[in-house]
Amino acid sequence: MDASSTARPRRNTRVLTACDACRLSKTRCDSARPVCAKCVQRDMILSWPIFPKEKSVSTFPMAAYSEKPDRFQTALHSLDPQRLLELREIFMTKIWTKNPIVDPDQLDFYIARVLENGVDWSASSCLVLLIFALAAIWGNYPDDETREVSYNEPSFSPPVTYLTISVPEHRMKESLTFLSMARKRISTAYLDDTLLGVQCLCLFGIWYQYNIEPIPGWKMFRTASMLWQTYRLKHREGKTVRSAQEESLEQRLYWTCLKSEWYSIHHTPQILTQLADIQYLSDFPYSLPSFPTRQPSNDSAGWVFSNPSSTDLEAASSYYYLAEIFLRRLLNRARNAVRVLSPDIDPPTINTLAETLTQLEGQLQQWVDCLPHTLRFNMPLESAPGPKEGELMKLSRERYVEVRELLCRAYLYLCIHVPLDAGMAALYGVKASEALLLAVYRIQTEVPFFRHPGSWGACRVRFNHALCLIAGFRAKLTQRPSAEYVTIPPDWADCVRVVIERLKIWGQEGGGIKELSVLLEWLMHGNLELSN
Repeated sequence: MDASSTARPRRNTRVLTACDACRLSKTRCDSARPVCAKCVQRDMILSWPIFPKEKSVSTFPMAAYSEKPDRFQTALHSLDPQRLLELREIFMTKIWTKNPIVDPDQLDFYIARVLENGVDWSASSCLVLLIFALAAIWGNYPDDETREVSYNEPSFSPPVTYLTISVPEHRMKESLTFLSMARKRISTAYLDDTLLGVQCLCLFGIWYQYNIEPIPGWKMFRTASMLWQTYRLKHREGKTVRSAQEESLEQRLYWTCLKSEWYSIHHTPQILTQLADIQYLSDFPYSLPSFPTRQPSNDSAGWVFSNPSSTDLEAASSYYYLAEIFLRRLLNRARNAVRVLSPDIDPPTINTLAETLTQLEGQLQQWVDCLPHTLRFNMPLESAPGPKEGELMKLSRERYVEVRELLCRAYLYLCIHVPLDAGMAALYGVKASEALLLAVYRIQTEVPFFRHPGSWGACRVRFNHALCLIAGFRAKLTQRPSAEYVTIPPDWADCVRVVIERLKIWGQEGGGIKELSVLLEWLMHGNLELSN
């Protein structure tokens, strides 16, 4: 008998069903379902040992997985050409600048066809309807969209007045009119084998994000990613002659799908194990997307589309889009780097982590140095934001603060949870204190009640900032040795209370935001018990 056939097979201890996040980060996965242990801890400050293990509520309730029912029943009786052109202008000036996934010439052609022939059942009509739906629901930056409303109690007591952040009725009604028509054409978009289908599903995703529906939005972007991959497979051999415009659009849609995947992963750990095909999105087939050149307008129906400062808008949009891609990738590197954090981390690993964080800080500063004038902001912690700071500049500044705070947050974790020698504690205490200052800065300088597609994520970001402030205070209160050199901002408690009030207002919109405010109140109450 062959010895090889009787030899005891070698036991394979490697997990063959590791989740996608662990495969990407090359870390060991325990293969637990529905979420592995690494994914549960990833970027979740609530899992820090400084906080109680058992929480009062879940940060992502079951109701957040479902689509909201429409607030109004609507029907479109006729198309007003003037209003449609106004909506087109709103889209180009307020939405397209952050999401340049529809070429202006392409949009003008499709709108002209709708104005000439009416809305049909094509994917191009679905695209136009979605653009009108987004434009109709969109607000004006930097308007505070809170307003007082009265609620009549089922008794003879006076009406109760409270603040709401819900989309005003006239905007929501008009938007739902177009959205309901687009929904009826979603199958046409899904079956489309061009980039039109990808565009439609991305626009659906943006609408749901704007309406604080993170999971329905993710489902749309996930489908858009699948359609993009199908399109990519169809054309990967390069046998089909395509225009430069189409290739540019393919690149921008790739990055939009990828950014949306990252957004969902980092704010919704519960869906990590469902991303069965995210590996292809990490192959980076493009270094950076290109942008199309404006073609001469050739409106077959004779419609005139005004483009005030279109060149300036498109240039600013291109710069912002490229800048955000770079910073998103840097943010991912930072999140991957800090995955080694644990109370049992050893000194060599700490030193390696510190070196990596220093390199990332250098890359972040290079990003700032390369910003064009239209996006260059006043440096955080050095000066206040400019009085007339534009939306793209504000978004760039907030994204910068998010990355910088995350890099410093790792030192806060070390100072709170890891026994450090005196020299290391003093060195890292400076960075940990900077993390708390950045948290206060972000809370004090944000535009909290301007609604945009990232509003749900912004609520979770401010929640994390409040958690860091509470964690720092608890560490000082319980006299953690390594936290000796961490300085707690004197107004930390006021900032946490501000976050709680903001989350309560946003909490009426669902998406698990209300639960975040409940958790913060519970933790603040726990601080009082610790101090007694």
